Amino acid sequence: MHVTEINKLGKELELYTYVDYIGKGFPIILPKGAKLINLIRNYVESEEAKYGYEVVRTPNVSRAEIYKIEDRLEQEKHDMFIIESNDEEEDKREENSIVLRPYVAPFHCSVYKTKQRSYKNLPIKYCETSTVYRNERDIRGISRTRQITLSDASIFVMPEKLEEEIIEALKIQQNFISKLGLEVKYIVSNWDDNKKENYIGTIQEWDNSVKAMKSALESLNIEFEENKKAKMQGPSIQIMYEGKDFSSMQIDFEIVHRFDLTYVDKDNEEKFPVYIHSTSVGSYENLLGILIEKYQGNFPLWLAPVQVVIITEGEEYDDYSKEIKDKLLESGIRVEEDKTDTNIQNKEYKAIEQKIPYIVTISKKELNSKKIEVRNNGISKIMGVENLIREVLNCQTKY
Repeated sequence: MHVTEINKLGKELELYTYVDYIGKGFPIILPKGAKLINLIRNYVESEEAKYGYEVVRTPNVSRAEIYKIEDRLEQEKHDMFIIESNDEEEDKREENSIVLRPYVAPFHCSVYKTKQRSYKNLPIKYCETSTVYRNERDIRGISRTRQITLSDASIFVMPEKLEEEIIEALKIQQNFISKLGLEVKYIVSNWDDNKKENYIGTIQEWDNSVKAMKSALESLNIEFEENKKAKMQGPSIQIMYEGKDFSSMQIDFEIVHRFDLTYVDKDNEEKFPVYIHSTSVGSYENLLGILIEKYQGNFPLWLAPVQVVIITEGEEYDDYSKEIKDKLLESGIRVEEDKTDTNIQNKEYKAIEQKIPYIVTISKKELNSKKIEVRNNGISKIMGVENLIREVLNCQTKY
């Protein structure tokens, strides 16, 4: 599905839009799109909590010095949004500039560094729903934007426990992939044997890490491909959907040394942990585009921003409509009333166009009988509101 088609459907479904005077690469996520993203975000955060991840909140902006420590400032400044500091007490050196953060890894390392760590504390796992900013040149609709919301996680683990943690992170990702109904491809990225001098880390570190990744995938019966396109700082597992990035797991051999992150082992010696950057569902904006493409707007019931819409023939039915809406809301069902000044046929057409799973119609007959007409998957039936609530809640639990 082409980017323009995804954008067109995203706007028709009232999920997101673009405004010229806001700028290219800065989509506005509309209420329905925000609801869908929040549903996934809440699920992601609750699942990560079950696996012992601790939530942190780190700044969206900082001095450029944090990226200088990481030795990325010169290399990646063209991808950053940098603002000159107006603090009169600071000089105009580059590291005193203000940067809109392009990624969170150095911030999570700063959290780790707040105190001495012991082998007994590891693994340490931080998670954060982060907003990052990248000066992208190749804007691709909702899939590649300049303001990006990520499901970010940082794992600090002893080398001998690396495979164990990779397996756990893969399980979390698999849970989300299954929940979202996606078919994905796994790729292990190793270094190019002909350019080993360009990479950070020892041959043993690379070999052990790639071996752990492959072994973890094999233990979960996950088929994977291999390539020689690893980043300089470490090998990775890329998870792809229809040729698009979905999520990833990246080992970084450099960052623990740059920030001098250590732990004390059982022999009271200081050692460097292995750092894994993992993302459960990647970018939420990209994921929104993937879900639009996958479902063409016919989202699974648990993901539907609006599960039920109530339409009536006129204002005389407003009290009954509100009574039904309140009952649905009390049951945790996402419901809207269509009070637009148009006839009931047009309202039904709009609801179908918006791909809302359940359409409730109220006319004189339903008002007198205290029933409702419910349309789902093109089939209409008369029922009581309690029956509708049971049906929606039962269907929702199937996912």
